[in-house]
Amino acid sequence: MELFRWYGAMLGSLLPAWLRAMMGGGAPALVVTADPAAPGRAMVALRARGGLRDLGPLGALPSLSPALRRAVTLILAAPARLILTTTITLPLAAERHLATAVAFEMDRLTPFDPEEIWFGTEILRRDRAAGLLALRLAVLPRQSVAPLLDALAAAGLHATRIEDPTRDGMTALTLDHAAPPARRLDRVLATLCGLLALACLITPLARQQSALAALAAQHSALAPRLHEAEVLRARLAAASQGAATLAREQAREGDALAALAAITTALPDRSFLTDFSFRHGVATLDGESPNAAGLVAALSADHRFADPAFAAPVTRALNEHADIFSIRVKVRQHGPR
Repeated sequence: MELFRWYGAMLGSLLPAWLRAMMGGGAPALVVTADPAAPGRAMVALRARGGLRDLGPLGALPSLSPALRRAVTLILAAPARLILTTTITLPLAAERHLATAVAFEMDRLTPFDPEEIWFGTEILRRDRAAGLLALRLAVLPRQSVAPLLDALAAAGLHATRIEDPTRDGMTALTLDHAAPPARRLDRVLATLCGLLALACLITPLARQQSALAALAAQHSALAPRLHEAEVLRARLAAASQGAATLAREQAREGDALAALAAITTALPDRSFLTDFSFRHGVATLDGESPNAAGLVAALSADHRFADPAFAAPVTRALNEHADIFSIRVKVRQHGPR
């Protein structure tokens, strides 16, 4: 069995390329044969299992699967006046990216722009000594088959390949490269440039947002300490305000504590106060003493006091061992004059 398969393959290799393509097996596909000048008379056939089966005219197609409708081979009935062929020579290195190289050279090789045509290439020979590549270039102007492609689209068919079996070796043009590779590369580069420009615009905003988020996190972490500092600052302000108020009152009224300390040290032993008041630098002393009259003399002799005098008559205590007195005396806050 393997011998027969090998023998059949060898015999098949002797057939022309266009005949091998039409008789080859593989997945079923639609073949449309039409003249671009009369798209309404296009005929449709099903290529399957090495043969063609007519399906009828384009306008009366049976129900077909979407896969068949998306892969249609178009065979031109009068290709000689549509498909232009010529022989070109390119550097041998161009073979690795042949379609791109031919698209770049299209303005020089033909009178067409790359976006105005479909083209196909076939390698004729390689001259490695000279480093040259001989090609057959087939060119089909898009405008010439536009009505036919529109008719196929109206019937729900999508042509992906155009074949010309009338020449030496089948000429095939692939229609899926709607834009030349060079133009596709330009669009890719333009898209990348746009993305880079967008990144340049977004990056500063993203960095700023990240910095703001970091500052917000630091603020949240320091918020308790900040509140504590504000509370302490308020307390210090209140304390300093109270101290200032006390200092102002002491400057205006005099230092009551200093006055009481001076009077306490000035009074002789066994004399004591039962009441003490201090206002505008004048102290009023109420108390008991064995010698009330001697208190006025003692206060007069002390340079810290001035103008001591009894504010009320001296009376005798019930136990008749002390005098009850009331003395008013001016307290000098800053020493003698």
